Amino acid sequence: MVNQAPGAPNYSVLSFTRGFHGRLFGSLSTTHSKPIHKLDIPGFDWPVAPFPQLKYPLDQFAAENRAEEERCLQELERTISTFHNPVVAAVVEPIQSEGGDNHATPFFFQGLRNITKKHNVLLIIDEVQTGVGATGKFWAHEHWNLDSPPDMVTFSKKAQAAGFFYADKLLIRSMTGSLRPALL
Repeated sequence: MVNQAPGAPNYSVLSFTRGFHGRLFGSLSTTHSKPIHKLDIPGFDWPVAPFPQLKYPLDQFAAENRAEEERCLQELERTISTFHNPVVAAVVEPIQSEGGDNHATPFFFQGLRNITKKHNVLLIIDEVQTGVGATGKFWAHEHWNLDSPPDMVTFSKKAQAAGFFYADKLLIRSMTGSLRPALL
């Protein structure tokens, strides 16, 4: 009742530079697209990792773009390993829309999935902008050929409803238990 452990542990949700995940209190802590969104709003002490900034045309900058994605993945892993509170989830957009028209390749997202699996961090794909067929597949993350699916996918807008789904039924909170023990 006083926002302290054990009832309110210091878990963190990692997000990416220029990401946008909404304007509600919790989601604002993962939004980094425009300063106006955070004006006079307190936020959680959660880490931010760099999202790749690719150069175009892609075929002319393949080596530079691969190096940029590798740099971002190394920084992501360093952040997860060294942040002062446990990182239990990472949220990412398949295409950053509000934060700019920012893309990454399947290589980056496959690396992201591998790192989150390695560190027991939930991978949350925010498909609010990209889901329901906007990229040619029902979910944009289907383009990445991941070894294992995201742990959670959020959606809204075009679905005419808002929601999320889990990849693992163990993630569903029981009526009396908490989410965290299912992650361990």
